[in-house]
Amino acid sequence: MWWFALGVIAAAAGTFASWIYEFFDPRVAIRPEGRIVRVVVTALDGSSQSSALRLDTVSYGLPMMAALVIVTRSDSLVAKLRALAVGCAVMFVLTVGAVIAWAKMTGLQLEQKSAAADRSSFFFLAFHGYAFSQPAVAVLIWLGLMMLGQLKEKHQQEPRLASVTRNEPCPCGSGRKYKRCCGK
Repeated sequence: MWWFALGVIAAAAGTFASWIYEFFDPRVAIRPEGRIVRVVVTALDGSSQSSALRLDTVSYGLPMMAALVIVTRSDSLVAKLRALAVGCAVMFVLTVGAVIAWAKMTGLQLEQKSAAADRSSFFFLAFHGYAFSQPAVAVLIWLGLMMLGQLKEKHQQEPRLASVTRNEPCPCGSGRKYKRCCGK
């Protein structure tokens, strides 16, 4: 399913990244094209730098995270669907961040042509470190969902019995008065 949805993921991630990055640098155009996102940076002197990012390289942890959530034992289907939605949303936000980092790296490569220093190396290493660690990221998101209790059913409080007064025996069976036991 992930492979077939990759075009939609690329379109959504490219569009969101374009909206966000437009505030920082209007010279950068981010356009989704099928399963890739194309970044075109135009310098002030009219030269341009173009690069393409394959979305499968920065989102292949998504099916692993979904599989982990699906096979995790849970009391309710609603809890699983909620955890799946939260996990997919986190992975999508990380994918948008990766597209933005790719755009910044492309812009720095264009600036590097005129300068001697390599300022894009940090973004290059950070981007590829994130891209190669997709399975670890998926497991960390899954562990976070587990620790936050997203896969557990939300328990509702038991309704309080209206017929019990303060000085009557507590309905829990402790033998104490209600005001000393459950009334607290």
